[in-house]
Amino acid sequence: MMTATTPVFAQTIDAKGADELARTLSRYFGKTAIEKKILTVVPEADNYRVTFSTAKLLESLPKQDFFKGDFGEYSLLTKPLADGSWNVTSTAMPGGSIETTTPTGRESVQWSIDNANVSGIFDPKIGTFSKGSFSYGSFKMKSTSPTQDVDASANSAKGEFVGAAAAAGGVDVSNIQSAVDFQETMVIKTPPPADGTSTDGSAAAPPSAPAEALKVVIRGAELGVNAEGKGVRNLELLDLWAFFIAHSQEMKLKDTEQAELKTKLLAALPLWDKLSGAYHLADLGVETPLGAFAAKNISQELNFDGISKDGKYQYALRTNGLKYPALPIPEWSVQFLPTDVELAFGTEGLDLDTIAKAAIADMDLNREKPFSDEFEANTATAFMINPPKLVINKSLVRTADTELTVEGEVSFVAMKPESRTTWEMAGFDAALDRLTKASEQQPEIKDYIVFAKLAKDFGAQLPNGHIQWIVDQKADGSVNINGNPVKGPDPVVEPGSDDTLDGGVTLDDNVINPDAQEDDQTDTPPAQ
Repeated sequence: MMTATTPVFAQTIDAKGADELARTLSRYFGKTAIEKKILTVVPEADNYRVTFSTAKLLESLPKQDFFKGDFGEYSLLTKPLADGSWNVTSTAMPGGSIETTTPTGRESVQWSIDNANVSGIFDPKIGTFSKGSFSYGSFKMKSTSPTQDVDASANSAKGEFVGAAAAAGGVDVSNIQSAVDFQETMVIKTPPPADGTSTDGSAAAPPSAPAEALKVVIRGAELGVNAEGKGVRNLELLDLWAFFIAHSQEMKLKDTEQAELKTKLLAALPLWDKLSGAYHLADLGVETPLGAFAAKNISQELNFDGISKDGKYQYALRTNGLKYPALPIPEWSVQFLPTDVELAFGTEGLDLDTIAKAAIADMDLNREKPFSDEFEANTATAFMINPPKLVINKSLVRTADTELTVEGEVSFVAMKPESRTTWEMAGFDAALDRLTKASEQQPEIKDYIVFAKLAKDFGAQLPNGHIQWIVDQKADGSVNINGNPVKGPDPVVEPGSDDTLDGGVTLDDNVINPDAQEDDQTDTPPAQ
């Protein structure tokens, strides 16, 4: 995407234009990439062909025996348009192989992508594609190692992406992808035996025969990925990348260069306003030595704020329509296996903005440690004084008879947890009846029934037939359920110094707040 972050030089496609484009690209790839033909630009009909050669790249690296690779060449055609944007097309996606030598043996990966097509309109004003699409016929990947072999494949992939300038700054981008007939086969092998010598130098006992390899096959009818960014600081991040490329050969930065770097880092904040991503795998099947497991759908979701003073960061994992093979568990317990599981949690009130700006202000790349001990100590103290809140969004476990949900939050008072969670269960009586019938054949189940009845006594019956438990845990250790105390406060500990960390480190607002105009050290001693 960086290859066209440049103004249009001229509508005529010629060698001069190719040279100018190559010089512009060197800002992002380095002059060496152009000089050693790692990256080339040549006129081709009414386009410029931009080619990246991995063979030339590997030739430029120091000689070594650890890594070998072959990725071939990857090229695209780009054509300047009258409005300043660039038309970009390609009929290939990179394939290749990697081989490494590790202490446990040789590891290798090979992959290929067939019948690929990429097309889009790259807009230098936003530093990304205003629109684009891609597709390929099939993807194959194979990896081998002393402990595991993997074969993976997918068919008929396609995707679309769009970008537009955001009103509040940055760029709004979205990307949707899908592929069908996903399959992955994993063969987990026994690690290779030792060399037969014991730690004291004497001959050790002969190694036992290696265990049979474990084979797992994962299949999915459709694999889908969605990603969306609001206010992504594309241009600022590209500018920051160009700075690193320009100074990559320097051992030390001058004071003016460090000041420039700090300015660029601050300009890139908050990186983005909102960033979200999700994937789902439909009609999942997993073949294992225990039998076949299945799920109608499995999905994962991520939602991140940018670097802000009150950031929210959330994660969710959902698995629906679970099915199981015959498992070595008691028959009565099969109905208690979950059919649906949804877990959602995250944090709120996370102040990364203050920390990031303080880190930039304190940073000195010419020091042995880029960040001072004072900054690190004060950052840890600030986090302990004002930790983020943990949030449990509505999560559930569903079985054949029941559904249990939970939601709530956990905060911290003097680093001690204080929480309020709401638990709600449907089908409690059905589960209790199932346990009661099972206890006729297995009397030990009666122990579970005692606890189940006790839990019901603490619960509140709702009009819809559900049972609800509101659990309050205070920082003093006491616990109430639906207003009824079930545990008293913890024993009181003799008060210590709550204002300092071990070693007497105190919070220095001047380190954590880089926006302060001047240090006032008359009332607050400096951190040690």
